[in-house]
Amino acid sequence: MSDTTDAAGDSSRLEEFHQEVGKLRASGGRANPDRWVFRIGLIITIVGLAFTLVSFIMTGGASNAVNHLDLVVSAIFGLSLTFIGLVMIAVSSFKRFMRYWLVRLVYEYREQTDRVVGS
Repeated sequence: MSDTTDAAGDSSRLEEFHQEVGKLRASGGRANPDRWVFRIGLIITIVGLAFTLVSFIMTGGASNAVNHLDLVVSAIFGLSLTFIGLVMIAVSSFKRFMRYWLVRLVYEYREQTDRVVGS
């Protein structure tokens, strides 16, 4: 086979793969857990950052050490919320990425099986 035939075969195979992935992109309706986890993680991250920022700004105006320490604890709580939200976003994105690669791997193995059976 020539290089142009291989390139055409690869592009047609790539096009078939994109069509297969397009068929699998069901909307999932309202019960799509990855999308909800991503959105909740994003909201938690924003709330945690806001909570941390407000707490750190208010520590400068604290009148005594007790109020100052309370605000520092609040800021640490905000940082922990931010961290939890970022972990939720990362896990959701990683699951989506790995699902795509699993579909690709299955498709490639199916192509290899078809080639082996055909020869």
